[in-house]
Amino acid sequence: MSDLTTNHPENNDSAAGHSAAKASPRIWPLIAIAVCQLAILTIPGRIAPSTMFHFMSMMWGALACLTLTMVWLIAFCRLPLRERLISIGLVIALALGAILFSDPSINAMVLGIVLAPWTIVACGLVALLAIPFGWPVQRFALASVLVITAGLTLCLKLDGVRGTITADFSPRWNPTNEEALLAELKNSPAPHVAPDSAALAASTSTWPGFRGPQRDGVLRGATFATDWDQHPPQELWRRKIGPGWSSFCAIGDQIVTQEQLGDEELVTCYDATTGQPIWRYAIETRFEEPLAGPGPRATPTFHAGKLYALGGSGFVSCIDATNGAEIWRRDLTQDVNAKTPEWGFSSSPLIAGPTVIVFAGDQQFEGQPGETGKAVVAYDLETGEIQWTSGRGKHSYSSPHLANLAGVDQVVMMTDWGVQGLASEDGEVLWENEWDIQPGNRVVQPQIVADSVYVGTGLGMGTRKIDIGRDAENWSATEEWTSRNLKPYFNDFVQFEGHFYGFDDRIFTCIEAATGDRVWKGGRYGHGQTLLVEDAGVLIIVSENGELALVKATPEDHTEITKFRVFDGKTWNHPVVAAGKLFVRNGEEMVGFELRDWQETKTADE
Repeated sequence: MSDLTTNHPENNDSAAGHSAAKASPRIWPLIAIAVCQLAILTIPGRIAPSTMFHFMSMMWGALACLTLTMVWLIAFCRLPLRERLISIGLVIALALGAILFSDPSINAMVLGIVLAPWTIVACGLVALLAIPFGWPVQRFALASVLVITAGLTLCLKLDGVRGTITADFSPRWNPTNEEALLAELKNSPAPHVAPDSAALAASTSTWPGFRGPQRDGVLRGATFATDWDQHPPQELWRRKIGPGWSSFCAIGDQIVTQEQLGDEELVTCYDATTGQPIWRYAIETRFEEPLAGPGPRATPTFHAGKLYALGGSGFVSCIDATNGAEIWRRDLTQDVNAKTPEWGFSSSPLIAGPTVIVFAGDQQFEGQPGETGKAVVAYDLETGEIQWTSGRGKHSYSSPHLANLAGVDQVVMMTDWGVQGLASEDGEVLWENEWDIQPGNRVVQPQIVADSVYVGTGLGMGTRKIDIGRDAENWSATEEWTSRNLKPYFNDFVQFEGHFYGFDDRIFTCIEAATGDRVWKGGRYGHGQTLLVEDAGVLIIVSENGELALVKATPEDHTEITKFRVFDGKTWNHPVVAAGKLFVRNGEEMVGFELRDWQETKTADE
């Protein structure tokens, strides 16, 4: 009987079907995908940080692994149809729930590029660990990972990213620093110092705007004690501030910056000695994007008793420096049909003769070399009327730069297309050098040494030296060299005694200005900012993590005198030194320090 039963065809078919139904799911592809995803998340950032390869691998790697995971689930996991449909439905439901009900700061891009890849890694890990326990345990573990990660997503908000594209998260229910400051000001408004209009009107500025008088990040004509390891600067005051990546301009005993509070974009004036507010100028607008956060990006410019400011949404304002009253206002999106850039308008206004100049971006211009567009806009200082438009480039987060090249005053402008020299009187294109890196952004300021223009950019591209020449009729812009030894992302570099000091991605670096050759590389300050104190021969560096460092400006070696913490949060703003004080800020706080043994070695007129 047993032989008949064993050899009966119907029993054989039944046994085969029963065996197929009980076949174990195919889990190894999920584990392999998770390993690939982990490699994509970790390896590119180590071997080529902040390069196009790094960014593209993050984006396309996440998309590829998500696609492979869905293909595995739909076609190759070897689950019964009913169980497969339930699994697909669970994934879709959790994904839709995360998209619809997560914090507004966590958009589809953040979900797809940041959170989903780590979910895949977690699924692969628990599937691997649960192999000895069989499919029932693996199934429960995988479902638990999906539910837990979706639940965590609903409990988080994005606080932005670092220069390495590392995301910062916090509990969703915690108020942001901006929300906490708004509540604090509502319950107890900050006292305002009465402005001394006469003193403000008579004031001059040793630091009139972004990166100083020459926009090169150099303090000239002053020294102070540099033994910070024993006697660091004395903190005078510390004050909460609204978000934004603006720096300061200094006017007499006042400092001015830009910030965001709720639906108001502000230009704010503070007492330099106490940190108390004096006046504020407000526009009802708000620029915000999830990776860098809310707030203005540019720095106000002081000139002849007035302040000129550009906000993140594109409003150009002229303000009375004595009381914050509006003199005129223009809107780049209306004046030249400019499109708000992905990271916001970031051009710090430049004073050139009777005009104030900003970068707007020209989305339509596709002209030939030598032709002009309307990427750069010049307004009349007194009336705000457009005087000229010129220049090519769809986007730039750099600012117009005044220079004298080949004996001619001109405006140097770096954009996504390259770099151009424009006549400051009428915007005529004098020379240009194409360096079109797509989709790369241009952020840092050019450096001018004699008749050479040095432009740097991130994404692993480096720094280029362009020699500018002029004969009787023609201008020339000749590429002398392009060096990958200094690759500034959004971190400006400075020049001192024939050397450049700045950030080669995250590591501080010294290169020769003449050749682009590396002299030394050392000092990890993240994506920070630096300022050169020329007469003291030192560099003040503010690290991305909120530390303040004093470093010798010498080609011999990286010599750090001291370093101490100022902020706990991300810090991208440029430091400022004026009238014996050091001012630093980030998107949450600002601090004023007294510098010991301050001496001015020459007057502003000298």
